[in-house]
Amino acid sequence: MTDDFDAIFGARPRQSFTERLGAQPAQTPSSPPQQPIQPDADEESGIYRPYGFMPSNTVGENCELRSWMNGTDLPQGLVFQYRFLMEVGYVGDEMLKLVFPASIVVIEGKRLTDLRQKLARRMVTFVQQYHPKRWAVTPANDTIVERIEVMRPDGRLK
Repeated sequence: MTDDFDAIFGARPRQSFTERLGAQPAQTPSSPPQQPIQPDADEESGIYRPYGFMPSNTVGENCELRSWMNGTDLPQGLVFQYRFLMEVGYVGDEMLKLVFPASIVVIEGKRLTDLRQKLARRMVTFVQQYHPKRWAVTPANDTIVERIEVMRPDGRLK
């Protein structure tokens, strides 16, 4: 019976489980391997990415917000956990308000609708402010984050 089946459907050498597990999946030209987007790698390439997603083994639990101290190349920011994000508010396409129990984060920029939608779906792991000394090319018709400000009830900023 096995010989008839192999004759009709064509015989292929059988691989063991460990051989199949160790085999590399074939890459097709239409789907190149995806590289994670990391904010630090973009500084070297000169391409500004206002936000992105770095794959991990869990659902997006954290998001890093990075801005620059006025007049310097010194980054500052915070990492928040999505479970504490209570509300994503917006004013037009130029301002987002992330409401947390102890603070409100205001993100100002241009064309922020896609960022708002992805933040609401926990699909963003970093957001970074544009800094002209870091990125040579100014984004033309793309999303740009011009300012990130953290406001706290006691009046402290950041």
